[in-house]
Amino acid sequence: MKQSGVPIASGAPIHSGRAMSQDLTGPYQSPPNDVGMSNGVVTTDRFWLCLFAAYFLLHVALRLATGGALGLDEAEILLDARQLDWGYGPQLPLYAWLQWLVFQVTGPSILGLSLLKNGLLLATVVTLYKIIRTRQGPVLAGLSVLSLLMLYQISWEAQRALTHTVLANLCSVLTFAVLWNLIRTPSTKGYVLLGVVMAAGGLSKYNYVIALLAVLLAALSGSATRRPLLSPRLLLSIGIAALLLTPPMIWILNNPDRAFASLDKADMIGEGPALLIAGQGVVELALASLGFVSLLLVVVGLLWLINRRREVAVAPDDLTRLMLRTLFWGVVLMALIVIASGSTNVKDRWLQPVLIFAGPALVLWLLPRTGAVGSRRFGQISAVLAGLIAVAMLHHNLAGDARRAAPFAVLTPQILDQTPPGTAIIAHNWLAGNIALLAPERPIYNARGIRPQGPALRVWETDRKTPKDVDPERVVTLTAPYRFDEGEQMSLSFAPVTE
Repeated sequence: MKQSGVPIASGAPIHSGRAMSQDLTGPYQSPPNDVGMSNGVVTTDRFWLCLFAAYFLLHVALRLATGGALGLDEAEILLDARQLDWGYGPQLPLYAWLQWLVFQVTGPSILGLSLLKNGLLLATVVTLYKIIRTRQGPVLAGLSVLSLLMLYQISWEAQRALTHTVLANLCSVLTFAVLWNLIRTPSTKGYVLLGVVMAAGGLSKYNYVIALLAVLLAALSGSATRRPLLSPRLLLSIGIAALLLTPPMIWILNNPDRAFASLDKADMIGEGPALLIAGQGVVELALASLGFVSLLLVVVGLLWLINRRREVAVAPDDLTRLMLRTLFWGVVLMALIVIASGSTNVKDRWLQPVLIFAGPALVLWLLPRTGAVGSRRFGQISAVLAGLIAVAMLHHNLAGDARRAAPFAVLTPQILDQTPPGTAIIAHNWLAGNIALLAPERPIYNARGIRPQGPALRVWETDRKTPKDVDPERVVTLTAPYRFDEGEQMSLSFAPVTE
């Protein structure tokens, strides 16, 4: 196919206005097969899906093999998921509900924690793959998903530490998928599903709202994609979402001190003239966004420079343009929030539910310009990165004074031996979660939660300030080396609560 004498790459068709409208709203048509393939599409799809599943099963295996203590977010969710509730302090409840369900099968364990997180990550990449397959062949769709390995926050931070953000990312991608299907084939079932997904996102993490608005604005800003959002059936989606969100929102309104306990994070609000603060905030947002995609830009940029003689002109298709508009509106919305709030401290992990689309969108837009050689090199680089991430995760779990190498298995039994069985144990999230993992039958409470009635024991890290409600004369301190480094010591102190 040619246009004005410029070759157009296969798999990235250019649509006229009328053709695009028919393509978007007409019945589903299978995307083109890869060049040189006949009936191998199902096999190739199976290859990619099995590859994704194998990668996340590997991380489950690595987490089980290294065992040890829980990370900070793991400990927090283990505490929350011991029971069902409408609210769990500053975190929204959906992840804890899902974790509770998993624990009904696995028990409160590292296996249950790892299965849920990696299951959500797998669902995210499979959903992205399925979205892209509606417009591209399996190879480009698979390579687009592999771009997530080059987004540090997704490939490393989400696997290493995060929980609720992982769920927010999935809900963001599901929202995009449902809306994309509504654009192509509107149906009442689709609007019902949109309402359910919006409610799920609203119960995952607060920054999901930015991703939701970005996707909606991206669709509204395209003449061929806004039709589903102008349908009266959208009210059905809104009504379902509102109905499902009502009980947790009522809990938040009735428990504002617990629900907004994390809003006092230091260094979020800048000081000085309003214009200067706004400028600092926008610069921080720009740097965080650029840092988010920097590795991917470097890799794709180098591939383009090396293979630029084989470059072909590629027009982004309707799906790629929708993703790019989602990114644009997401950054605009975040900039407005930064300016309005006066924040000058933008954490790149807060951007995940929006910038998760950056990898696939950039690869769909730029990788075809590098030709077959560039695509092959991109796949090879992705494979190397996947291996490096697995090795780095092993080091993270085992090395030195890493949280997951902490000697709770040694210290917890010693604490329990000196604590009457009916005594409640109060500690901050990380300590409380790890003690609860090893002693699920004991009453363990988060220090920021509701204080238990009756006798209680405070446990804290010795290098922190002694709690005010204990008698300093009754403090006991225990010390043990980290699992794989005798030179690193962990000390815990505990004492009965006197007030």
